Amino acid sequence: MAGKVAVIGAGAFGTTMTYMLLQNGLDVSLWCYEPEAAFEANETGHNPNHMSDLNISHAEVSSDIAEVVSGATAAIVATPSFAVASTARQMAQSLPDGAPVMLLSKGLTAEGGFLFEAVGEALGDCTRVAVLSGPNHAEELACEQFSGAVVASQSLGTASFFQRLVSGSFFRLYTSVDPIGTSLCGAAKNVVAIACGMARGLGLGSNTQSLLMTRGLAEIGRLVIASGGDERTCMGLAGVGDLDVTCHSTHSRNGMYGETFAKTGISVPDYEKQRHAVVEGAHAVKPLLTRASELNVEMPLVETVGELLGGACDIDRAVDLLTGRRLKPEFV
Repeated sequence: MAGKVAVIGAGAFGTTMTYMLLQNGLDVSLWCYEPEAAFEANETGHNPNHMSDLNISHAEVSSDIAEVVSGATAAIVATPSFAVASTARQMAQSLPDGAPVMLLSKGLTAEGGFLFEAVGEALGDCTRVAVLSGPNHAEELACEQFSGAVVASQSLGTASFFQRLVSGSFFRLYTSVDPIGTSLCGAAKNVVAIACGMARGLGLGSNTQSLLMTRGLAEIGRLVIASGGDERTCMGLAGVGDLDVTCHSTHSRNGMYGETFAKTGISVPDYEKQRHAVVEGAHAVKPLLTRASELNVEMPLVETVGELLGGACDIDRAVDLLTGRRLKPEFV
């Protein structure tokens, strides 16, 4: 089906995706930002920084992105969302014409545009780009626990290509032609997960977390519809599926950060430095609110999380802001 597949980004999900592709019998080349880690991975067959138990000895690991994508028949981007656009511009110089690209990092650019569109602009063809999203923490995929996801693209052919490429004995992919809804769900669910983590950190229970998750989903749905996406996406794997696992799983970095923030007030940069992990939800707040403002969409939960993280209000004030909102029908 495919020659060499390039995986761009050797974090937890990129390393796990490399392992999954190897399990499917594919030829894989992995780009690692740190030359020392790339060298060690080639020497030992294990990524020293992430998912170090996984055997990726049959993959070629390099810190030279041109070397990794050169000759590839497909590429999968697993960098943090804020690095996707710049990474795509680097890739475009060496990636063969026509090679499709799938993003594991969902969401928006810093200006509120879509990452898949930014990558499409770099490649000269947006129909070559797909977005993968769903309830699939790398820690469980690495243990080959059965999981599912949706792969969305403007081109059904591109989505179907990656569906066949990545699906395996423990990973089932569905196709979608709604990259807009898939992208927005993937970005916004991380912000809602921070809010749910904050609730846990305050000692609040399942009732509160379920309320936050449900009202967060309502905000996501409004933004998806206003952006031209399919509201059904919000009820699928990219929507409810990913939202549920991100809000409740112990593997959720966003949820864990929210919980720690509520207890200690630690800043995002300090937390990311301590944990060597990116809190994607914190980086998604501003782009989401930029898009929401342009489309006149109300997102009070996302806005409140942003004010908390930016120091504009404290926890008590945030609770007052949310609980003091006017009463209204659930569906309007």
